[in-house]
Amino acid sequence: MDAKMKELVAIAASVASGCTSCLETHMTLARQAGADSRDIQTVINIARAVRLQGITTIDDLAGKWAQGEPISVIVGESCGPGCNC
Repeated sequence: MDAKMKELVAIAASVASGCTSCLETHMTLARQAGADSRDIQTVINIARAVRLQGITTIDDLAGKWAQGEPISVIVGESCGPGCNC
């Protein structure tokens, strides 16, 4: 895996985990490694979809267990073909 791809993965992990300082660092390093705005936006969108899917899944489960109503969240884009997030 080249440096650009490693930094894009690190950006996605930073967004998914909510680490601000990691995100700042890896954004800079990704740009230095040749990532463009489209590359960066793509991995950010994927990380957001993954994070939201995890949150809504556990929220729905908790609502069912508590006899409450699941919270509907609409995600604008899926992370790729065949994905339901």
